[in-house]
Amino acid sequence: MVPSLNEDNRNFFDVRTVYDFSLLIFVRSTLAVAAKRSPWIKDLVDQIQAEVLARRDWVGITALRAADSGCYEQARGPIRLLDYACGSGKLSRTLLPYVDEIRGIDLSAVMVKAYNNMAVSANVQKDSMLAVQRDILSRERFGYDIAVMSMALHHVASPENGVKLLVERLRAGGIVLLIDWVLDSVKFSGANLSKHAHNVARGSENPMTRAGFGKDEMLGILDTTGYQDVGFLDFEEPTRLGDGAQAMMQRLFIAKGRKMSSNND
Repeated sequence: MVPSLNEDNRNFFDVRTVYDFSLLIFVRSTLAVAAKRSPWIKDLVDQIQAEVLARRDWVGITALRAADSGCYEQARGPIRLLDYACGSGKLSRTLLPYVDEIRGIDLSAVMVKAYNNMAVSANVQKDSMLAVQRDILSRERFGYDIAVMSMALHHVASPENGVKLLVERLRAGGIVLLIDWVLDSVKFSGANLSKHAHNVARGSENPMTRAGFGKDEMLGILDTTGYQDVGFLDFEEPTRLGDGAQAMMQRLFIAKGRKMSSNND
């Protein structure tokens, strides 16, 4: 097993929870019911979708089709995206207009089913957007143009290895997009992790490994795992977790990198 979302995470998602791309939120109901009861969840999803769209030029997504793509190598043939820890597919659906094929990967059979049901409901062809239940090393093809991981890296036992696995799946010049918590903005740590929004389902063990990432640390991980032209930006606005007196304000980041041409496809 690679050092990624492990067996504990899989069991947690399948048995107790519903997981959306924007946050590993532990709830005891369906995502739709949870969003209706907790408006901040929908607000968070909307915020991440809006931020990704606003930053798509900065990340380099739109340049993949451009003839004068600058430092980003122009894509040859269909543009393919790998959405790792894809959840119910919100991020994939947001980026679908900019690519030709999307492969979602998640350890949770529950999330894979939700992802594929969403694609069917949106009348998306199966060969354009499909999720499978597996780990990133399990029979997954190489040569993707884009790899994304949203709100999952802080659950990875070794973030460096997790990011390295993504670069191995990219073609030379392919880009990575990461979204997670800014470490300095997180108001919980150590013994207080059990109070995090991930642990809404009371009495359950939280399988997160860290509270977030600092800018220098994240850029360092990208630099040392085979990426260049790296970047890191805070979200424009803080993120509200929870409602009422229990709400916390935290901040997310979006990070990017481009696979070095010296790496093998």
